[in-house]
Amino acid sequence: MQNKKELVDNRTGKESEIKTYFSYNKSESILTFSFTAKDSSLNSYSSIHNDELYKGDVCEVFLDIGEDYYYEFEVAPNGATFVAKIINSVPIFIDDTFFQSEATIENDSYEVKMSIDLSRLGVIKSLKFNAFRIETKGIKSDLILQAYSPTLSD
Repeated sequence: MQNKKELVDNRTGKESEIKTYFSYNKSESILTFSFTAKDSSLNSYSSIHNDELYKGDVCEVFLDIGEDYYYEFEVAPNGATFVAKIINSVPIFIDDTFFQSEATIENDSYEVKMSIDLSRLGVIKSLKFNAFRIETKGIKSDLILQAYSPTLSD
């Protein structure tokens, strides 16, 4: 199954001023996500693995497998990644060999591909996810937050 959608403004649920195209696919035990982030400042906060990448431009997926925790995956334009199990709002950094990613930049846009081997996550009671893009435009106070399924709007 593959679904393509344009991410929307997470605060209003309406079309965003910048475009982000998102798709996902599940085959066997592999879950893949693709983002095309247009008109970006390409502001990668850091090149360090598991740093606070959300302080810059980033594409991210939150994955819930039906437990009391969820997984968070982030990829910055420079390819830096953040992979953690989030328990009570606290990131726990784990062996992340079940996760692969790639980021490519072209002009003022970037593409991110993520692949998650679900068979390495144990028993999956249910499977839910949401996808986001954070775009800083180089200015932290004027941040753009987009979502597959908006969480801050009606």
